[in-house]
Amino acid sequence: MHFNIPVIEEQIDQLGGRFMVYHIYLDGFLCCKMRYSDIYRLDEELRRVFGDCLPPFPPKYYLSMTETIADKRRLLLEQYLQKVSANASISTYDVFCMFLIKMQQETFNIPVHNCLQEVLLPDGHKVKADIQSSDPAERVLEIVFCKLELPRQLMGYFSLFLVEGINGGQYSVLKKLAPFELPYVSLKSMNDEPCMVMIRKSFFDPEIDQTVMASSCGLNLLYIQAVSDMEMGCWTPTNEQLEKLRLLQETGQKKEFLEVAQQVKHYGYEQAEVCICDHPVPNSPAVVRVGYEEINCCTQLLSNQAEETSFEISKVRCWSVRLLGISTGNPSEEGDIKLEFSFEYCYGNDTWKWITIHTHQAFLLSTFMNQVGAEHAAKNLDMHGEMQIEVPDVQIKKKQGFFKYMKADKARPLLTRIKSAVQGSKEDDVFEGIEDKDL
Repeated sequence: MHFNIPVIEEQIDQLGGRFMVYHIYLDGFLCCKMRYSDIYRLDEELRRVFGDCLPPFPPKYYLSMTETIADKRRLLLEQYLQKVSANASISTYDVFCMFLIKMQQETFNIPVHNCLQEVLLPDGHKVKADIQSSDPAERVLEIVFCKLELPRQLMGYFSLFLVEGINGGQYSVLKKLAPFELPYVSLKSMNDEPCMVMIRKSFFDPEIDQTVMASSCGLNLLYIQAVSDMEMGCWTPTNEQLEKLRLLQETGQKKEFLEVAQQVKHYGYEQAEVCICDHPVPNSPAVVRVGYEEINCCTQLLSNQAEETSFEISKVRCWSVRLLGISTGNPSEEGDIKLEFSFEYCYGNDTWKWITIHTHQAFLLSTFMNQVGAEHAAKNLDMHGEMQIEVPDVQIKKKQGFFKYMKADKARPLLTRIKSAVQGSKEDDVFEGIEDKDL
C-alpha cells in the first residue's frame, strides 16, 4: 500500500478556529480526509499495543503554523502513514483497518444501508451482490466467491480491482482494492467516472494456474480473463497459436485453451496503458508489461520502429514511485496526480541504471512488482524447505474483533495473496458469516 498526502486544506470550525484537513491518498486515489487529531488518536490506540514498533509521531504545535511548518507536518504525517502501513502486523490490525473504514464513511458522508453491488467479470458479465455500503473489499470478495461457487481455498488468488473505460470489452485497471477499502464508497468517490469493480486473478506465477484450474469455477474465471486479455492485445499469439486458440474457443475447450495460451509470449502479464519511458531514448512512447520473470518494455522510436526490451526481475535491485505534483497547479485542490515509476537495473559488470516510466498507473506497477517479489520469495523459501512463519503475540491479538459484523465466532485472517506463504489452517469457514439473504 502506498499512502500519500498531496493535498491539504484549511477549514474553520464552529468557534472560528482554523484547522488543517489532510487528504489521504491510497495508491494514487483519494481514500479519505483526516485532521491531525484523528491521526493522533489512531497513533495512541496503536501505541498501546505496538509500543516502540511505531515510528515517531509528528509533534503538536501550539502556535499558529506558517506555510512552511504546515508543509513540514504534512510530509511527516505522510511518512508516518507510509511506515505504519509497511508493517504487516500493524496494517492488518483491527484498530487500523476499522479506523480507515470509519474515515472513508465520514469523508464521503455515505450512510450505512443495504445496496446491490455489481462486480464485473473480465468478459463483461456482472455478478450482483447484496451488501452494505460499509462492507470492505474483503467481505464483498467473499460474497462474490460464494455467488460464483468458487472454493474458498482459491480466495488468495483473486482480488477486486477498480477499472475504468468499460466500452466494447475494453477497460483499464486503475488499482487493486485493499481489504479495508469500501468498494461502494470508492465508486461513489469517482465523480461519475465510468468505473466499476472487477474480480481478477492477483498472481503472476504460471504454475499457480494448475492449482486454480483444478476447480471448474476457477478454470472458468481464468479462461474468461485470458480471452479478455487476448482480445485487448495484452498478449499476442502467433498466427498458428491464434488459429488453435480460436478453434478451442469455438468448441468450448477451456482447459486446452489455457494450456495453449500458457505457451504464448506475455501470457499472464499485466499491461499498463501507453506511457512515456526514458529508455532507450528520453520521451519514448512505450507499452509496459509486468510478468513473473520480467518487465517488458516495447518503445516506439522516432523512426516509427518498435524496440522491445526485457528487464529481468532478478536484476532489479529496487523501485520507487515519485509524485510529481497535482495537475491543477493548486496544492489545496483535487486534481490528476502526475506520477513516475522508476526501477534500478543491473546491466552486468555491476553497472546499475535507473529506468523511469511516466504513467498515471505508477502505483499499480509498484503493486504488481510487490506481488511478483512476494511470490518469488515464497517459492524460494518453499524450495529450501524453510517455510516457517512466526506469529508474534501482537499478531494474534489483532485477529480478535476485525470486521465483527461478519458474524464469525473465530477470527478471519486477511486474505493471503501468495500460494505457499501460509500453510493451510483450520480456521472457521470463510463463508460461515454469509446468510441466505446475503446471496
